[in-house]
Amino acid sequence: MKLRLQTDYALRALILLGRANRKMTAGEIADAYLISKDHLVKVIQQLSRFGYVRAYPGRGGGVALAIDAEKILVRDVIREMEGSKGVLDCFKDPNFCPMEPGCVLRRLLMTAESAFYDALGASSIADLYAGRRNGGIVNLKVDLKG
Repeated sequence: MKLRLQTDYALRALILLGRANRKMTAGEIADAYLISKDHLVKVIQQLSRFGYVRAYPGRGGGVALAIDAEKILVRDVIREMEGSKGVLDCFKDPNFCPMEPGCVLRRLLMTAESAFYDALGASSIADLYAGRRNGGIVNLKVDLKG
């Protein structure tokens, strides 16, 4: 399974906002990760619609986490950013393939996708930057001035 660039940017933005524990501009986040600000702004808009961040418009504006990083599960962010598309077209429409009903491959891949999301459900955004569980981002070389 390959995640889209938007999902990568969303996770990075949430990690940095949680670690910084303050309002940041899209420019600051983009500069910290050396990524496109224009692309990041679109991702931040999505994160705002999903309720993960709150955007503050105008001069002195920026973006901050809308909820505690401990409550934002990696699984949920990826599901919302990626959408529920499944690995194969037959996930949503069993009539797509003449091998249905009873296709062992379809069931196997659905089980694998479920296991993927189950594994991600054990970690919050805070876990990713706080050095918990699998080490976190203890060596994050992002400048948090401000």
